[in-house]
Amino acid sequence: MSKIEERNIQCNECPMTYVMGIIGGKWKPIIIYTLRNGKLRFGQLAAHIPAISRKVLTEQLKDMEQNNLITRKQFNEIPPRVEYTLTKPGKELLPIFNQLNDWGARL
Repeated sequence: MSKIEERNIQCNECPMTYVMGIIGGKWKPIIIYTLRNGKLRFGQLAAHIPAISRKVLTEQLKDMEQNNLITRKQFNEIPPRVEYTLTKPGKELLPIFNQLNDWGARL
C-alpha cells in the first residue's frame, strides 16, 4: 500500500490533515517553490536551499516522488545526472505557494 493510500485511509474525513501529510514540514513547500520555474538538478536544488542537508534533501525528494509531487529523471551519463520537475499535482500547488510567498513578503 502506498503512502498516499495509507494517509487516505487514516485521514479520509479530514482533507487538510491528508494534504499536510503530503506537503507539510519544513522543506517540502520550499522545494516545490524552488522548482516552480522548471527542472533542476540535485546540486542546483541544494544550492538554492543552502540550509538543507543533502541527506534531508534526498529524503524529502524521495517522499515527494512517492506522493507524485515531483518526477525524477535519471540520465545514463558519467558523472550521473538527475533532474527533478514538478508533476501536474505539484504545479497545482504553485498558486497557493505564490500567495503564501506574497503574504510572507508583506509581514
